[in-house]
Amino acid sequence: MIPSLPIAVADRPAECKDTGLPSLQSILKSAGLTRRRVKRLDAIAQIHERRRDHKTDKAYSARPFVLCGIPVRRPAKHVLEYSRQNGRFRLRVIGHPDYGLPFGQDRLLLIWVATMAVWQKTREIHFRSAATILEAFGLPKDGRYYKRLIAGFERIFYATFFFSSDEQVGEATIMERQSFRFVKDAKLWYAEPSVPATAALFQQRPENIIVLSEEFWREIQEHPIPVDLAVVKALADSPGNLDLYVWLVWRCWTAKGPATVPLFGPDGLIAQLGNSTKLRERDFRRQIVQWLKVIRQLWPDCPASLTETGTHLILKRTKLSPAFSTARRDFGCAST
Repeated sequence: MIPSLPIAVADRPAECKDTGLPSLQSILKSAGLTRRRVKRLDAIAQIHERRRDHKTDKAYSARPFVLCGIPVRRPAKHVLEYSRQNGRFRLRVIGHPDYGLPFGQDRLLLIWVATMAVWQKTREIHFRSAATILEAFGLPKDGRYYKRLIAGFERIFYATFFFSSDEQVGEATIMERQSFRFVKDAKLWYAEPSVPATAALFQQRPENIIVLSEEFWREIQEHPIPVDLAVVKALADSPGNLDLYVWLVWRCWTAKGPATVPLFGPDGLIAQLGNSTKLRERDFRRQIVQWLKVIRQLWPDCPASLTETGTHLILKRTKLSPAFSTARRDFGCAST
């Protein structure tokens, strides 16, 4: 057990002095652009350019968190149990009373750890600092995001995951049950480089180490699901949109032919993603329309659309997955 999760950090940029000139934020605001919008436009341009050059970097997600999303928004403090259903698959998460359930951008840590495990080909993951994680997803390296990262690791470390499936074969029912912790052990360092007393420690800091549980290591070995790293970066600050993108990648690449998925009901998309199942139908439909618009900008060949009634999602099988390359540097991967 670890009482806290200290993480080594890189030098943070010095604060900008007041020069009397208009700030970048005020310029963007006057132009009707938010930082999120600028980041999204830049990501779209980079993705299209890299695909023209046939360069696409690959990240990985784990099957339980593709089939069933974790909460998009922070659950209430007293809520420590969460579940989602996708056909015969069911994900159930039990959070720790002190840390709560994983949610929001915690899903980026699940993707990052799964990717490192696949790339390093071991359940004992080594990396340099928290800065490599934030850089991987294009997130700011400031105090607010470091604190989010630490809190996310704690929620994931202390949560228990249950993943089950039931399959009917003739007259028999095959039941599979897994319960696992995502991480077995973690040794993560934090040292504030601006403090003289810790400066020497920061310069000679040891490697950060995360050891996956046997159950999760087996799962990611048997069912690694590839996704476009550049798209994950672009959607890093939109957990629900990221959920839908990853789900669509898996669903379209594994489909045997055209398929229709309902949006609502116990077998619907609303029961699979991390959104609240209490959303009104019109609100959830509006959200899906908006997310699909963004996904098509990032993945022009996305073979998904809504029916005219807006009650079902039409999916087509993609013949080929993108020609991924494996840019290990993007995840600060230690050499093996």
